[in-house]
Amino acid sequence: MSFWRFFYEMIILLAVITYTILIFADPADHPHLTEELIRKVDLGLILFLGFEYLLRLYLAKNKQKFVRENWFDIIAIIPFDLLFPLARFMRIIRIVRLLKASPLLWSVLNSNQMRKIFAYLAVILLWSATAVYLLEKGNNDSFQTWGDALWWSVVTTTTVGYGDISPITEGGRIIAAFLMISGIGLIGTFTANLANHWMTFFEAPSNREDDVFEALEEELAYEDDRLQNHLKHNVMQWVHRIETLSESEYQTLLRTLEMLREKEL
Repeated sequence: MSFWRFFYEMIILLAVITYTILIFADPADHPHLTEELIRKVDLGLILFLGFEYLLRLYLAKNKQKFVRENWFDIIAIIPFDLLFPLARFMRIIRIVRLLKASPLLWSVLNSNQMRKIFAYLAVILLWSATAVYLLEKGNNDSFQTWGDALWWSVVTTTTVGYGDISPITEGGRIIAAFLMISGIGLIGTFTANLANHWMTFFEAPSNREDDVFEALEEELAYEDDRLQNHLKHNVMQWVHRIETLSESEYQTLLRTLEMLREKEL
C-alpha cells in the first residue's frame, strides 16, 4: 500500500468527521461557525465530489454504464440546498457520497462482521439513552436532553467514564452497570475487527489478487449462470489445496465465496 493512498484515506476520514460535525452543529451556538462558512464548506465539497466524478467518468471504459451505476453520485453534487430548503438532507446525502470516495471506509460499512457490530452497538446505545433519559429526567439535572443521555451512553459503553454526567436513580444505575459490563466485550470486539480490517486492507497487495477480485465482481454482476458455475468450480479447486494458499489467495477465496452467497440470496 503506497503512502499516498494511505494519506488519501486519512484525509477522507477526517473530512467525514468534520462534515458530520457541521451537519449536527448549530451555528447559533458558535461565534465563528456561521451559515456563510458552512455554505462555503458545502460548495468546496461539491467541487471536490464533482471533480472526482468527472475524473472517474473520464477513466471509465464504458461511460454509459458508469453513469447508470453512479446516479447517486450525480444527486450528491447537485446544489439543491442552494435552491430549496434542503440543506440538512443534502448534507447527509453528501456524507454518504464522501464515504463512498474512500475504499477503506466503504469496505468497512459493507463488511458483514462490521455491520453486525454497528447494528448491535446502535441498538444498545439508543435503548440505553432513551431508558436513562426517561428515568433520570426530572430527578437529575445532568440529563436535560436526550442528547445528554446519548452522550452518557457512549461514554459509559466505552468505559471512559468522564463523570460529567451520572445517573442517580436505581434504574439508571442498573443500565449503567449493564453498559459497563457489555461495553468491555463490545468495544473490544469492535476495535479488534476494525484493526483487522484496517491491516488486511492496507497490507493486501494491490496487484494480481485485487485485479482478479474486481474482475470477478464485475462478471458476477453481468454474466449468466454459466459463469457462476465456473466460479464455483474454481472455488472447489482452491478448497482442495487450501493448505497451500497464500494469505492473499485465501482472502480472495473468502471474498469470492461471499459474492457467490450474496448472488444466490
